[in-house]
Amino acid sequence: MRKIVYLVLALFALITIAGCATPMVVALKKGPQQYVPSGDPNKGFIYVYREREGFGCLRGIYVTANGKRVGGVNSGTYFVYEADPGDTVISVENWLAQNPSRKIKVEAGKKYYLRGSLKFGIVDTEPHIEIVNDAEGEAAIQSLTYATMDRG
Repeated sequence: MRKIVYLVLALFALITIAGCATPMVVALKKGPQQYVPSGDPNKGFIYVYREREGFGCLRGIYVTANGKRVGGVNSGTYFVYEADPGDTVISVENWLAQNPSRKIKVEAGKKYYLRGSLKFGIVDTEPHIEIVNDAEGEAAIQSLTYATMDRG
């Protein structure tokens, strides 16, 4: 019985320590009502969004493009990364060193939609990202808040 108590206490301590390392919401700055493109016809537009969800609502997801942090999403937000044509790898950062990613062959003037979400993990929630079709992505962002990372 004593071993079980020690095991439970050790597991609780591990979860508590891991929870302290978990990033909370991403510092975002609300933008205009909806995204306004820069007007550069040589760019492709990657919309990254996260629908409103109760689970993990206090947890943000940082997003990278080709290894460079370009934004983040909290529950109910989206941002747009203007990418150069060619292959672009979009990843969601995870402190457990598992960075789920999707590769997109970007074409100038075209829109792409990626939905971020959180799933239950063993130690913490795990961020995921998936490519969705244009109709689904366009419909989803209509009810979300456009927000960019706070650089200041």
